[in-house]
Amino acid sequence: MSKIIGLIACSSRKLGQNNPAEKYWAKDIYKGNTFIKSKEEGLKKYKCEEWYILSGKYGLLDKNERISYYNLYLGKQSAEYKKKWAENVLNTLKSKYDLKNDIFYIFGGKSYYEHLIPHLHCIVFAYKNSNCIDLNKPTEYRNGEVYDSKSDRIKR
Repeated sequence: MSKIIGLIACSSRKLGQNNPAEKYWAKDIYKGNTFIKSKEEGLKKYKCEEWYILSGKYGLLDKNERISYYNLYLGKQSAEYKKKWAENVLNTLKSKYDLKNDIFYIFGGKSYYEHLIPHLHCIVFAYKNSNCIDLNKPTEYRNGEVYDSKSDRIKR
């Protein structure tokens, strides 16, 4: 049976900016609107059994890891960095999950999913404004193509 896994993109708003040596639980350090809404509402709404954080610095981050403040936005990195980042995330996911059959809900912007969707059965969400995702507008991808679950086929 397929597992349902949540992947939440990190946020620029974090604890510890004034004390970068202090460590926080990864699940608690991020304070951005999308991160909080995804964690508090999205994971429950879509029944995610497990979840991780997509960090621009660390890649796939376990929510129970302790980390210090950092400032690295994936969207401002080079194409080469983003591809290598995605490759590392996919390799970690591959060691834990079936990438084609398990379902990955990705809560975050395009920079965090664009290089992942060709390799995952995943669902991503549109932004309803510049700082928060719309949990009611999912787009499903299979093998990198938009999938129409109503007609049970890939949209061309």
